[in-house]
Amino acid sequence: MLLLADESTTHYYSDLFVALRKLGKQIPTNDLWIAALALQHDLLLYTRDVHFQSVPGLKLVD
Repeated sequence: MLLLADESTTHYYSDLFVALRKLGKQIPTNDLWIAALALQHDLLLYTRDVHFQSVPGLKLVD
């Protein structure tokens, strides 16, 4: 499956950016796009990257 960012993804991205900034947590830009897509499509994210643990509402499997 190939997921492409669309206008809806940009809203998830910006909401995450603001939420993480308020929490004092910042993650790399590429990880933020990945998290936004995962949240948008209600997907589990398989990763060992600790940056994603800071993302509220993100379902992780490590």
